[in-house]
Order: sequence, then structure tokens, then C-alpha cells
Amino acid sequence: MVIDIEGKELKVIAESVHDMLGIPIGGTKLTQLDQWPKDDTSYDEWKQQFKKDSIIRLSAIKNIIVSTTQADLNFKLNFLVLFVNAFCESTSMGRCNMFPLSYISRKTDINNIDWCNYVLDCLVRTKNSYIPYSDTSFFVGPSAFLVLFYADNIHSEALTVTRKRPTICYWISEKIRYRETFEQEKCKFGLGELNEEFVNEQDEGDTYLEESDSDKDEDHSVEAYESKISKMLNSFERMKEKLNSKLNNAITKFPEKESFRIFEEKMTNIIGEEKTEGITIFEFPKNEDDEGNHEEENDNDGSQPEVDYLLDSNEAGNEGINNDGDKNQKEGETEVKGKDGKNNENDNDEEKKDDDAEETNNHEETIQQTENENLLDKVVDNIVDNVL
Repeated sequence: MVIDIEGKELKVIAESVHDMLGIPIGGTKLTQLDQWPKDDTSYDEWKQQFKKDSIIRLSAIKNIIVSTTQADLNFKLNFLVLFVNAFCESTSMGRCNMFPLSYISRKTDINNIDWCNYVLDCLVRTKNSYIPYSDTSFFVGPSAFLVLFYADNIHSEALTVTRKRPTICYWISEKIRYRETFEQEKCKFGLGELNEEFVNEQDEGDTYLEESDSDKDEDHSVEAYESKISKMLNSFERMKEKLNSKLNNAITKFPEKESFRIFEEKMTNIIGEEKTEGITIFEFPKNEDDEGNHEEENDNDGSQPEVDYLLDSNEAGNEGINNDGDKNQKEGETEVKGKDGKNNENDNDEEKKDDDAEETNNHEETIQQTENENLLDKVVDNIVDNVL
């Protein structure tokens, strides 16, 4: 299948669906599976959840998914219906499309179904039945895939989003709406240039965080620097989120492991240093012992040779030197005390920063836990709202 956007042709294949949505590719086609055997009561049992509803709608399925506590066959079928209506094919009358359920039984390996080809089949079928500019014709095909496919392949002046796979993880609803509004106001929908063919780079380490020698030769313009810095900041944010999530999981599973606590403290320090005022984002602590030794060496280098030299003078001069030496010693003691006071103030400031960073980290962990608890509800609400 080929999509024509203002003279620019984009070829759509099963791999395109996989890149955009990240759903399983390959395996058995849905329509090639055997339909329900006569003695299978799975469908009847599933419908018992909606015995109070004359018409099964997505909102009812969403409420059951959120309230369920068991990942049984009914949960799988509920999620499957939600997925099909949101990403494959819905209906124009508000009813749920339950056609795929006729091929799903207790023995069906749902993960082995070629869902990418099914989305592609739905796209072709719904496109052929859709009549543009008709008040009575509605497109009920995979709109989410088409939006992501457009956003990933057509360059936009509105904003820059990192091209990763699957695309659905990087183009959130807010960015889609922002781009849509921008292109409508500027009358630039579909007028952007085609993006270069996507090359799947290794995600580990986020290569944008490390600049190679070849990259340095390419940074000759303001645009090049802006692009590079933007990509590095995006990579840094993703790495921080991944690290925080991985640490939380590790500490939950292995609370007795001290090394994970050490990693957590380092992460807390980094977050705290980022939020401090000033230009410097990362401030590496100085070694106080080395600093003190260095100051003592400076004091000795500045005073001792002078005293040794003057001690070789006559006795009359020695008395004055001793007085100067006593004076220098007192001044040195006063200076050391002043430095000790400053060091104590610095220590107190560091302790206060550590406490603030720890409090911030605990607050973020509480927010993260709350978000995790409501994640399923948010995902389902977002899917249903976009479909409806």
C-alpha cells in the first residue's frame, strides 16, 4: 500500500505498523485461525460481564479493565477488544467491534497472531469503504497508526521529536495536538519535507551523550549546534528516567543490597546538584584535606625561608625577627580559625543540601508510585478518549 501526501509517496508495509505501534509482527493471520468450537463457552462467559448493557461500548469495557484484579481470559478478551477498536477498526455506531473474538478461544496463542498485518488489512478495508467529504461516511480504520506514520515521516517546523522505535512511545498526545494546531494555522499540513530513512541505532549508552570526532567536524553552524544539543538533552532526560526506574525496581526486589542504596544516593546528589542555583549544573566537590595541606604548604613556603634567612643576621636583628615571627603566628592562627569557621559553614550547607535532595527524592518516589498505581487507568482513558 502507498500513501500519497502532497505528491510524496510513502510505502506502508507490516514493518511500518510494527515500527509505529510496537505490536507483534509475524505468526499466524487472525482470519486463518479456527473459529470457536461449538462446545467453547468463552464468548458467552465474557458477555456475562455486560448483561446489564444492551449495547457493549468501550466505556463499559474500560471500567471493567480498571476494576479487575485477575488476569484471566476475560481480562485478555477485554483488553483485546479495547486494542482492536483503538488501533485496528472500530464502528461508526458506537458499538464495539467484536469480530476478532470469534477467532479467540482458551487455546489460542494471542501473542503468535500477526497483529501488524491485521492492522494493515483493516487500513485497506476501511479506506476503500470511506467516502471523503460525505456527512454520512466516517473513517473507522487505524487512525492512530496513520497519525504516527505521518508525524514520523514528514518533517515539522513546529517541534523536534527524537525518532525512536516504537514511535508511539515518543509522540505523546500533547505533541500531536501542538503540531496539528501549528500546521493548521500555518496551512502547512503535509507540506513538510520527507525525513531521511530511519536508521535504528543502538539505544544503549545513548550515543548522543558522547560526541565522536566526526561530529566535531560537522558542527560549523548554529543549526548544527542547536540540533546536537537538543538531541543530547533529550538523551540525558531519557537516561535519567531509565536510571530512576531501574533503581526503584532493584531496591524493591533486593532491599538488603547495599550497593543499590549507594547508587540511589549518587542519583539523589545528581538531581540535587541540577536544581541548585547558578550556572554550573554539576559541581565536583573538592578534597578538603588536600586544600588544607595546600594552604599549609603555602604558609610554610612564604614564612619559613624568610625566618631561616634572617636568623643568620646579628643578635640585635634576631629579637625583631622573633617579634615578627610571633606576630605572623598569631595572624596565622586567626586566619586558620577563620578558615575553620568557613569550612564548618560549608559543611552545614552541604548537609542542608543533602537533606533537601533526600526530601526531593522521597517526594519524587511518592509521585512515581502514585503514577504507577494509576497507569492502567490513564492508558485506558487516553485510548478510549482518542477513539471516541
